Amino acid sequence: MILATGLLPEILTTASVAVACAVLSVFVVSRRWAFIGEGIGHSGFGGAGTVWMLALAYPALNGFWAIYAGVVVFCLATAVGIAYLGRPRGGSNIDAVIGIFLVASVAWGFIARDLYTRRLGSAPTAFDTVLFGRMPDLPPLFAVAATLVCAGVVSTVLLLAKEIVYYCFDPAMAEASGVRSSFIHYLLILLVALTIVVGALVAGSVLVTALLVLPGATALLLSDRLRTTVALSVAVGLIGAVVALVVHARYAFLPMGPSIVLAMFAIFVAAYAWNRVRGSGAVGAT
Repeated sequence: MILATGLLPEILTTASVAVACAVLSVFVVSRRWAFIGEGIGHSGFGGAGTVWMLALAYPALNGFWAIYAGVVVFCLATAVGIAYLGRPRGGSNIDAVIGIFLVASVAWGFIARDLYTRRLGSAPTAFDTVLFGRMPDLPPLFAVAATLVCAGVVSTVLLLAKEIVYYCFDPAMAEASGVRSSFIHYLLILLVALTIVVGALVAGSVLVTALLVLPGATALLLSDRLRTTVALSVAVGLIGAVVALVVHARYAFLPMGPSIVLAMFAIFVAAYAWNRVRGSGAVGAT
């Protein structure tokens, strides 16, 4: 049935992104790097804006995949810039660096959109998709590539879990213990960028950060054990993905991004309420 309806590529892409983002989410939240996702994700809008401007001179670029390529290039370039300028030693304040990249990219994207609209009298191609993640009919090859990228992200985290945990929870102690802090710094930001690049098709550049924040934030409300937290984070991500796919299948006019974010937000609210009730019960028992 799934193969017949052509939903398999969407399911593979969405599930893969949900799992990869959920695994990274615990470390992103623990490192207080939620803002990094904003900076990298929003830079994709600047990449789309650049392609829109080029498409005015070269109409052949006025297609979805050319615009997506611009999003990929800008996201990865921004990740490298943030990692370098906000490096632990000798870098600037990382929040300031992220803020600079974020506002510059968004400003350029909106200017490019307005110039494009004024020139051609219509909104640029894939504007809604770039912002909110309205996936087109994905070719199977892209779904396979997205799955491999996300599997690579998860495998890398598992392989270097000990070093990443030390770096995220106590960078100074990690470096004193011989952990390659600089390498982990660049690697972790690159992994976040890769998941954002793929997740941009699922949630859009505006909302993709939610996939990197909500699962981990929810899981940390329910457990303080790392393995349990990561497992819960993955569960939250997959539940959000399933809900979004069901909603999108039933109401095709609704974009994927808001659906998956609202589903995860609802789980977060429930977890927060449960955490408060559990805390109140523990206090009452004493």
